[in-house]
Amino acid sequence: MSWRHAPGEKKILSSFDLAVLISGSGTNLQAIIDAVASGDIPNAKVALVISNREGAYGLERAKKHGIPNIVVDNNDAERLLSILESHAIKGIVLAGYLEILSPDVVAGYDRKIINIHPALLPMFGGKGFYGIKVHSAVLASGVTYTGATAHIVDNGVDTGTVLVRGVVPIKVEDTAESLQKRVLEIEHKVLVQAVKALAENKIEDLSGKPGAIINEADRKSVRAFARALMELGGALGGALTEAGNGET
Repeated sequence: MSWRHAPGEKKILSSFDLAVLISGSGTNLQAIIDAVASGDIPNAKVALVISNREGAYGLERAKKHGIPNIVVDNNDAERLLSILESHAIKGIVLAGYLEILSPDVVAGYDRKIINIHPALLPMFGGKGFYGIKVHSAVLASGVTYTGATAHIVDNGVDTGTVLVRGVVPIKVEDTAESLQKRVLEIEHKVLVQAVKALAENKIEDLSGKPGAIINEADRKSVRAFARALMELGGALGGALTEAGNGET
């Protein structure tokens, strides 16, 4: 669609229509809806919510906001693509979607699909690492930091290009459940930043230099942790060192 503008008239942009895929309660979906409504993700619209599960509460969130929603079997890639195309979807967000997309869907939206994972990828990612299982594995490993990662979806499992990470220090008293709640809080921030880049066609800007979201109070301890990682040759350490220096 093209527009003619009178001198001094603001240009009207078409919205970047998103499909958000969910399997559960949809708190990350809600974070996206709220960010769009507040203008934190400008020029974007949650145009469709898809779940692979009947009764997922995220569908109720969609209904509450008047967003078209539907249940689709993830194994039916042809139907899923047809629905996405019929709604003129430009980008896809996997927000707690506990399925692996078919290669046909990934190819149809090449580098236009992002996922949120509740750990600092590439650690604690891949098949079998989802939900509370991730946080249990994190605590069992003895690491002192965890977090969340937004990444581009490819044909692997949690192997796509990292866009944004959020860091969460682990407390001595943490259980898998308490850690899950604190990681979820930063998941929302990480995901909103990644979706904003997707909607503004700036995804490549992030993929070239993934940063990290860190609470100001944690910067000093995160810098020390990041430098230790860099000594071991970890690329994650570089991203965290920059973030710890204030370059988020």
